[in-house]
Amino acid sequence: MADIQIVVAAANFAHSFPLQMLSYMQAALKPGQSIIQCSTTGMADSERDRLEKILDKSAPAALIGVAVKPDAATIDKYIKAGAPVVLIDEEINGASTVTTDNYAGGYLAGEYLAKLGRKKIAAVSGRMHVEGGYNAMMRISGMVRALAENGLTLPEGGLIEVVSYSYNDGVEAMARFLDEKRGIDAVFCAAGDMCALGMLKTARERGVKIPEDIALIGYDDADAARTSKPALTTIKQPLEKMAIAALEMAVNERTEVLMKPKKMVFNPELIKRASA
Repeated sequence: MADIQIVVAAANFAHSFPLQMLSYMQAALKPGQSIIQCSTTGMADSERDRLEKILDKSAPAALIGVAVKPDAATIDKYIKAGAPVVLIDEEINGASTVTTDNYAGGYLAGEYLAKLGRKKIAAVSGRMHVEGGYNAMMRISGMVRALAENGLTLPEGGLIEVVSYSYNDGVEAMARFLDEKRGIDAVFCAAGDMCALGMLKTARERGVKIPEDIALIGYDDADAARTSKPALTTIKQPLEKMAIAALEMAVNERTEVLMKPKKMVFNPELIKRASA
């Protein structure tokens, strides 16, 4: 039996979310299955060129994109070659999708912080008004809805958009909130747990107590969220289930999703720890 190769593409596997997804998929591979890893950031050629070169050279069985959105021409080329496209946390015509309800995740965070009695609740988000920014927008929209139901709004200067969802982004975001003296008493870091951990670092260095002075909620429930000081309250995405669902679609449901793409939506969960 020929080896079944699956292309797994992400902008950068150095980031926590795609790295965890890749790890879960690798752990779930069966004999005769393998992954071709494709990072699309920092390459001289375009994302389309990279993905199409892999298709031409390796004839993979499927393409799984982790928080990336290949263009329509690339997706069409994979499908015509008999290779279904499955996107994690993205959507486009012709591809299947595995995601969580990001609006519900934002709502959970906003509601919890409001019910704690926090009055100036800020947010850190990925960029919303760009290609691929839909999920970031949904998380903030859900939060804003929950705040409104509790008689609150985002404070002036209370939303920071970051580029990389990184630890350093979080370091800089918390410094900005503190330097601008907005008087915030809570932050929903919709840009993920690694970014939230960077915020914790700055708070610690500035003598800001978490959660006494500022309550903090992350997103994803990354492994590091459990061991941080204080441990991070977060919105859990069932990352392992999502990764395995994407792999199942790409391999075991290959024929079905080629003919009729499907969408699988998981529910997020609030994980209460010490930071909020």
